[in-house]
Amino acid sequence: MATALLVVLGLALLGADGGAGADSRISTSVVVENSTTRLTCTLNDSNVQILGHRWMKGDKVLQEDTEPGLTMQYEVDIDKRAGQYFCVFLPEPVGRASVNVEGPPKVNAVKKSEQATEREEVVLVCKSESFPPISSWEWYKISDAGDQVLTNNSQDRIFVVSTETKTELHIRDLDLKVDSGQYICNGTSAQGSGQAVITLRVRSHLAALWPFLGIVAEVLVLVTIIFIYEKRRKPDEVLDGEWPSDLGAPAVGGLGPGTIQECGLKRALCG
Repeated sequence: MATALLVVLGLALLGADGGAGADSRISTSVVVENSTTRLTCTLNDSNVQILGHRWMKGDKVLQEDTEPGLTMQYEVDIDKRAGQYFCVFLPEPVGRASVNVEGPPKVNAVKKSEQATEREEVVLVCKSESFPPISSWEWYKISDAGDQVLTNNSQDRIFVVSTETKTELHIRDLDLKVDSGQYICNGTSAQGSGQAVITLRVRSHLAALWPFLGIVAEVLVLVTIIFIYEKRRKPDEVLDGEWPSDLGAPAVGGLGPGTIQECGLKRALCG
């Protein structure tokens, strides 16, 4: 009795047996047991040998095997079950059906943290593969004064592009002080709402120059150290053509106290 109720609940969640694009030869069911949901596809008949099975959600392959058989199953967590699944009997022309599992939308940020440079453009993206699909997307910017709604008409620099499975927030001519912060993307369907938060960090347009300026500063410091070291290492060194002050002024005519000629004369007389 309990199993029958679960199958009934599964078919109710499924909405329609196989959903859109179902193969008439494939029967499907959804059974909820505790915290898991089991999806089952059964191929009634086939003239081609089954070479394997593949489960997909959207364009993503969830599971694949090379086992023969006319029945295939897949289990999903109850919190992640909502969405449109596809069961494929391999080789693919053999049979393919969709299994629609209804539930509240699960919204995911493509990147939870984004960095950009001021005066440039940034694109924040959120996705959802829930079923039924998102019917309305909204963007907010968190602020101390309250969440600010962002739409195509809110500012000239901001515009939103959305589909059933994805929404994009485009911000042009980024401002370092105004645009930095946290943004919320909220998706609503017939089963409820879901949201995700993205943190945007805007860098100064001079940020790219900091490494170069750091190298220049290091070179200047190194040159200064070398200059000071050389000055202190040879404080008494006499430059070419300069007369030492402690020997007195040279005599006119080249002969006088301390001159080279005087020293030579003394050596001659004393020798």
